Amino acid sequence: KKPFRGEGPRDRSIDQHSRRCGARGGTAEERAAMAWSKLNPCALVSHVLFKTGALLTYLFCEFFSDNFVVNFVVLSLFLACDFWTVKNVSGRFLVGLRWWHEVNEDGSSQWKFESLDEEGIKTVDSFEKRVFWTTTYATPPIWLVFGIITFVRFHFTYLIIVFLALMLSCSNLFGYVKASRDQSKQLSDMLGTAKAFSAVRNLI
Repeated sequence: KKPFRGEGPRDRSIDQHSRRCGARGGTAEERAAMAWSKLNPCALVSHVLFKTGALLTYLFCEFFSDNFVVNFVVLSLFLACDFWTVKNVSGRFLVGLRWWHEVNEDGSSQWKFESLDEEGIKTVDSFEKRVFWTTTYATPPIWLVFGIITFVRFHFTYLIIVFLALMLSCSNLFGYVKASRDQSKQLSDMLGTAKAFSAVRNLI
């Protein structure tokens, strides 16, 4: 049985992660070493670093430079690095998920998703998973707040950066939610609860 589900070519990094982390048994020292081998500190640090760097740079860039072009280039680099890291590195190693977008020969586009199976998901570290989903969900609302503040301050040129950040962060959020059965189910349950609450309120 394949250690993952989804469409597209087999992802060896996901497969190897599942096999490496799926072993059991051994002495206490071996189990501790095995637990440490499940962690992906480089992926975790990169995942948080580029997001934090983009947000802090946006907040304080005008203290260091009044040149919009320079600030735009620096922020675009942070946002591009963040998007690439989340899509191609941290998603695979922290939560065992993968998504990509393809354009077919007829010009139509298609989203494709891949994830570890139920046994493979059990090997994902809970702390890394929590950090990944918390930051992935929190990033778009934070940029939205920045956009509102920027609009109120009449800094319309910087709204370009906000729109870019929202587009990239929402793309990753959408892709990984669709790839994750758990997250899709949670969102469906939340929407169902909200609709039920709205219906009850209308009746009252």
